[in-house]
Amino acid sequence: MAAWYRFAFCAVLLLAQGLVSAWPARADDARPLRGVALVIGESRYLSLPALPNPANDARAVAQLLNSLGFEVSSIPDGDGARLARGLKHFVEDAAGADVALLYYSGHGIEAGGENYLVPVDADASSLSDPANRLVPVSALLAQLKAAVPVAIMLLDACRSNPFPAGATLAAPSGPAPVAAAGLDLARGAAPLADASGAPQSLGEVIGFAAEPGHAALDGEPGGNSPYAAALLKHLAAGGFAFGDVMTMVAEEVYVKTGGRQLPWTNASLRRLLYFGQAPEETGGDEASIRSARRQLLLTIAATPAQQRSMVETVAAQNEVPLDQLYGMLGALQVDTSAGPSDLQAQLAAGAQKLREILARHDTETRQDPELIRLSGLADRAQSEGAVQLALTFRAKASARAEEIDRQLDEAEANIRQRRLELAGTFADHARTAILNFDYRTAAQRYEDAFRQAERWDPKTAFIYKIFEGDALTDQGMIKGENAALSQAVDVYEAAKLLPGVTVFTGGPAGVAINEGITLTALAARENGTARVEQAIKVYEDALKIFNRKRTPELWATVLINLGNAYDLMGQRAGGAAYYSRAMDAYRQATKVYTKKTSPDEWAGLQNNIGNEFTALGDAGDARKNYTAAIDAFQGALTVWTRAKVPVQWAMAMANMAVALQKLGEIEDGTEKLEASRAAFQDVLQVRTRETQPVDWANTQSNLGAVLLSLGQRGKCPDCFDQALAAFDRAHEVITRKQDPFTWATITYNQGRAYRFMGDAENSLPRYRKALEQMDLALTELTRDKSPIIWGKTHSVRGEILLAIGTRTHDKASLLAARDAFITARDIFREQHYSTGFEGFYEKELRLVAEQIAQAK
Repeated sequence: MAAWYRFAFCAVLLLAQGLVSAWPARADDARPLRGVALVIGESRYLSLPALPNPANDARAVAQLLNSLGFEVSSIPDGDGARLARGLKHFVEDAAGADVALLYYSGHGIEAGGENYLVPVDADASSLSDPANRLVPVSALLAQLKAAVPVAIMLLDACRSNPFPAGATLAAPSGPAPVAAAGLDLARGAAPLADASGAPQSLGEVIGFAAEPGHAALDGEPGGNSPYAAALLKHLAAGGFAFGDVMTMVAEEVYVKTGGRQLPWTNASLRRLLYFGQAPEETGGDEASIRSARRQLLLTIAATPAQQRSMVETVAAQNEVPLDQLYGMLGALQVDTSAGPSDLQAQLAAGAQKLREILARHDTETRQDPELIRLSGLADRAQSEGAVQLALTFRAKASARAEEIDRQLDEAEANIRQRRLELAGTFADHARTAILNFDYRTAAQRYEDAFRQAERWDPKTAFIYKIFEGDALTDQGMIKGENAALSQAVDVYEAAKLLPGVTVFTGGPAGVAINEGITLTALAARENGTARVEQAIKVYEDALKIFNRKRTPELWATVLINLGNAYDLMGQRAGGAAYYSRAMDAYRQATKVYTKKTSPDEWAGLQNNIGNEFTALGDAGDARKNYTAAIDAFQGALTVWTRAKVPVQWAMAMANMAVALQKLGEIEDGTEKLEASRAAFQDVLQVRTRETQPVDWANTQSNLGAVLLSLGQRGKCPDCFDQALAAFDRAHEVITRKQDPFTWATITYNQGRAYRFMGDAENSLPRYRKALEQMDLALTELTRDKSPIIWGKTHSVRGEILLAIGTRTHDKASLLAARDAFITARDIFREQHYSTGFEGFYEKELRLVAEQIAQAK
């Protein structure tokens, strides 16, 4: 909900510091103007609950308005009579002014559609005769409108009802119940007819500390209310129209109260209204922080409701400040009008890192005045949500740290404390870089921090080394840089040898948990099995240290990661043995991560178990295993819903679509295949090219595969063309250089598409194009690195050559087909791939022999 409603303004009204001036329509029409203000603070109630802060709020606001050029009167703790006199004099003073501003802090109530200010001597009897005590806001506003061109009322009076529950007020229209909390829409904010002889009205503004019907917070005792604090912070902002100022005030309250309070403003101005001073020069550091804060608040105000709700949810779940999380949203540099996609997942990951950074932050080791100054500026900028500006200050602090580093080489006094000071500065830079999703800078600065602390504090140095590896892993996995993943592996290996490794539970085995994730991610992008074998050994060694009894969660985590490595090994090396090992690892982990105690982890395990059933179905007992896979994915989807975790939902849904496709390929009809196609299309609503390019490309490839299966059933005349288009889209992202293995599998599927089109059209050109694609795929697929897909490619290649030889009676093609079939058969025998393939190759080789005999 927007806190500020903008109207069409036709000119400008400016209040300058020390002198109130106006710019009606042209600059040369400027003339001196006068502004008056009345500030009321009601704290010491005699019969109603006292409020500690209105007195503080009123004093501070009065000083601010005085500095802005207003003639200020104050009423501290006014009873009914004093309040009536003061308001009467204020209306009289307003008759000679151009702008009148009333600020009220204290109790206020709403009854019968009217808002009332409550003086300090009010009690329950005031409700039976409100004219004796309570001040109706609409009547006061009407008087001010009749006296002054611009009337402004700022009411910090939306607190809970101070009168007994169920109380009613004797309103002119009859008894009216007193609202439980807050004020309501002000009648006086609607345009009112000008009184006879009244000055031409330029409009009015009523600002409420909270939304209609909602209570406002009073703030910590001895301080200011959130609304007053926001006014004090932004009302004097130079160069901003009053509408923007009130927007900043509203959003300041919103973020500082964690979304619990959102001020509301009703305005009807026919001039742009400016308070105060000339626009602030932004060259200074403190001014830059203030400017960045105000721009952030205006950006928050323009953020769509769906995005606001997402940020509020992530902030609440991770217990981090709203303003810093909005600053991180800005650092992502995304279009906030776009759909959430994986934005929530990225922001949630960033929020977790922010929480860790806030918990770890420590500046006690700093001595250098410039480092203290720059770090303080960065801390303030970060606390104000200006994380990109904070990164600039961190960079300056690191530059200063580098300068001190050179000085320390010449002076050894107090070197330990100073070196650790530098390490802390570099680490702070790294943490802020992570908030800006700049993992490369974070890794570099953690390395710098490690080098500074290595000699003086081995345990702290070890932690920096691990953080360096984690940052490189994030760079590799999120940014798609394989080199960063390789660097991360080297960093983890080095960390295992450091004396501070004992700080980790399990020592080197603890490091292995992080390292294994990196190795598996790297193995998935490379041909061969060397990396995945390395990951398997890392995890198997870790299981010698961790066990279910002493460290159950670490034990289960290692098992999950080991299962992932087994699965990848099964894809590369073939054979059901690895898939069975992966299944066993996941099932053991479910003894710790149950649906009741750890639903998210349990859902992840069900997703992984489903993948293993799918893989086992390829090796044998297909119908049973594919059906079990679908059941496992459906179990995961009971926890991973699209509304709650769209990224995880899309992962489980895409995996289930694969199982549906495979089941559909062994069943009659197209029901399962159509369900698979529909599931992939739903997944592509979440996995977009802009937000998840690699996942989007993989989904396009899978969609192409199911379209091939539908095309083979003859129920979809253009399915082969659709499949080729899907494979082409996948190749736009998955390039040969970035991911040669996946690129080759997509190329293989393109060859299958042309082969099926050749069958359907009895077309030699289609068969030759299919053969060309298979040969291209084999330039990356090798027998030793990926034997199963290499064998499948030779098998399809044999089918294509047989089709060409049969139609052309070309003996060379037929001989090549025979060689291809024998090659495929032999590799599947060697890998113990599945049952039933021997009969297929006997039939195909017999057909080849018959065609060779005819060709002779």
